[in-house]
Amino acid sequence: MSRPFNIQPGHRFGRLTVLNEVEHIDDRRAFKLKCDCGTACIKKLIDLTTGKTRSCGCLFIESLSNTRTHGMSKTPTYKVWCGMRKRCNNPRSKSYPNYGARGIKVCKRWDKFENFLADMGERPSDAHEIDRIDHNGDYRPGNVRWLADGRAQTRNRRKPKNSTSSKYRGVDWWNDQGWRARITIEQGDARYLGTFKTEEEAARAYDAAARLHKGFILNFPATEGGPS
Repeated sequence: MSRPFNIQPGHRFGRLTVLNEVEHIDDRRAFKLKCDCGTACIKKLIDLTTGKTRSCGCLFIESLSNTRTHGMSKTPTYKVWCGMRKRCNNPRSKSYPNYGARGIKVCKRWDKFENFLADMGERPSDAHEIDRIDHNGDYRPGNVRWLADGRAQTRNRRKPKNSTSSKYRGVDWWNDQGWRARITIEQGDARYLGTFKTEEEAARAYDAAARLHKGFILNFPATEGGPS
């Protein structure tokens, strides 16, 4: 029995061309696409098939091209954007030690609020907060979503040493299910490697994936040695 919506590479939605299917987002099928403007992005299938998403965000930006300001400086969405940039860029921010000081950055595309709004949409409700899927990763398309019930900041907050945070790269504790290993190969391409009983098992799974690519720092640089 064939799967519904048999989407293949080359299938088009508005300005977007399908490249390949990626890991689900919020339990929804998702695809990596290339926009006619040249920008790569990841979007949920439901947003593509319903027509909610027809470009990487450039259509929305074009709609603003005839105005000097976005007119949203007093909205909840704009305040979230300001808070995101403040905790990553301003050493005087109380949250900076858990974000900017740890090397967490906001991608250059989101230096402009219009781009952030085009990629993320407006804040759905006061109960929603911005959440990084990989809480060791940057604020960028593909790694950020709106999450309700206040779970986002609780999960992303850096925990004390005696908690379930991991000392290893690419590893975190996941929903009381075990130690999760993830690796981001390129912008917007975060890969889930599995859930493991121990931190070390998860760290070694990360290293195994990292060795297939260039430029990654390993948890265990030596072939059989311990952590550096």
